[in-house]
Amino acid sequence: MMAAFNPGWLDRRIKLLSFTSSQDPDNGEVTQAWFTLATVWAAKWQLSAKEVDRASATTATAELKFLIRYREDVTTDMRVECAGVQYVITGVAEYGRRQGLNLFARVA
Repeated sequence: MMAAFNPGWLDRRIKLLSFTSSQDPDNGEVTQAWFTLATVWAAKWQLSAKEVDRASATTATAELKFLIRYREDVTTDMRVECAGVQYVITGVAEYGRRQGLNLFARVA
């Protein structure tokens, strides 16, 4: 059974980022950038961390879970920014009955 949603868990401010592209009407140049869709409170959990050593190059891979209040506009095409680090959203799952959203992510 899942624990009841506790707003006290939400102890960090994160940004939900969405990708946009626009075209300059004067010169036709296309600009692409991530913009802040919303700034929300979240909880952050480290799910796993593994370090892979291949051909004397070390790569760190992190899997995280963020819990935020329920929203209908979050997708896997978006990113999360927490403490200046951007994360790619790899999965979105409802927590409870529209109480919260689990955002599964990895470092961008």
